[in-house]
Amino acid sequence: MCGYCNISSERNITVTGMYYEADILTCIPITICNRVCRGTAMLLVSVQGWTGNYLNVTNAHNITKTEVFVIHLKPTLFNWTYEGSPDQFVYQSSLLHYPDLPSWVNYYYSNNHHTGYLYGVPPDSLYSDVHIEVVALNRKNYETRHHVITIHVNEKLNPAKNEVHLKIDNLNVEDMFDHERIERLKNVFRRNLWKESSKDMHLTFLASAVQLGARLPPNPDEGEGVVLRIGSKAHLSSELIKLQKEVKPLWKHTSCPRDFKRTTVERFFRDAGFALDWCAFRLIEDSSAALGHHSSSTEKLEKLSNLKAKDRWQSISIDEIPERNYSSEFAITILLPIFLFTILTLMLSFILCFQHEAIEYDEMSEDFFDNIFHICTDYLSSRESTDRIPQQEILNRYATIHSTNSLKGMSTKRDISCLSPELVARNHPDSPTLTTRGIHCRPSPPPYVRPKFKPDL
Repeated sequence: MCGYCNISSERNITVTGMYYEADILTCIPITICNRVCRGTAMLLVSVQGWTGNYLNVTNAHNITKTEVFVIHLKPTLFNWTYEGSPDQFVYQSSLLHYPDLPSWVNYYYSNNHHTGYLYGVPPDSLYSDVHIEVVALNRKNYETRHHVITIHVNEKLNPAKNEVHLKIDNLNVEDMFDHERIERLKNVFRRNLWKESSKDMHLTFLASAVQLGARLPPNPDEGEGVVLRIGSKAHLSSELIKLQKEVKPLWKHTSCPRDFKRTTVERFFRDAGFALDWCAFRLIEDSSAALGHHSSSTEKLEKLSNLKAKDRWQSISIDEIPERNYSSEFAITILLPIFLFTILTLMLSFILCFQHEAIEYDEMSEDFFDNIFHICTDYLSSRESTDRIPQQEILNRYATIHSTNSLKGMSTKRDISCLSPELVARNHPDSPTLTTRGIHCRPSPPPYVRPKFKPDL
């Protein structure tokens, strides 16, 4: 019996380090249940009607600022045994009493290792412990258990001043959780490229390439790609600087295809099992640049909260908003074009009117302008007289010529006016034989006389 809570279970409360694990099968909602075990420590549990769930608190994890950490989530952490089913256990992690993880903590579940991973890089502005709550679900019997992970963040004594930015195409982020693989990568730099950093080389950044915006590979069997940074307080070696100059022409590409470029140090990475994307290779110098990528939105909010009250921005009321007068803009927009138009009108009037006397007198031009009205009226009257001739009469006269069927009829009508003078003038304006009849008609032939019979013919 513990306070107001009845505990009935075959398992006893056991001690794990300085903390305890208990089964709570039936419990009336209470506020705090205190239990002292052998006078060594005290377990404080706040229960709100949990049934069939476990609350497990373990020792804290010590991590270092600006350095990558990895926490494994396995079934043994919840006193479960893996039974061979790949989807038997599901984990969900979040900040204690909050719905999501901090921005610098990422969660990844590996189907190959059947393990969940919490990884990330604590920012330099973090000064308090972090409590991560992990809820595990057993899909076989739908049992849930809780686990609280406490993370103690320690200061980095010698933070990295220089970093090497890499992108590895043939690996996933889960592959970099393997300590041996990370050591192989570090040995490439320790032995060949950056020998001065052998004492304090460490990872300062780790993320999936897909998480940063890269595309998935066309072949599902290929790795998605991982982006990481290796840092040290040592100065960059001449080999690294020479390598950066070698791949600098590739920086115009955001990402290079695999086997797009092979550098002079390609063999060192290929032998260790790493296929690098040389378009993403960068050297980051200076401590401020090395730590700049660790800053997050929480750090900016903390800086803003530390400002003095008098330096904070305060909103203004509607009455304090200044009003703008548009009268001057309206006057300039309307009056300025009118003023310019008036000046131009006066100038043109002066040129045309007052300077007219200075122009040389032309008698023909004066007569033309004086009689312009009469010229126009005469032209219009001539057009009207031409249009009065009926067009149908002209067509009828022209059709009469072609309606005769015999040569005799044509000869008898040849003296008749064939066409009208207007039609002939239009068709043959330059004919020299044009008569007053309106057409050049041939004279009538003499009458036909039958010759007399001659015997000699």
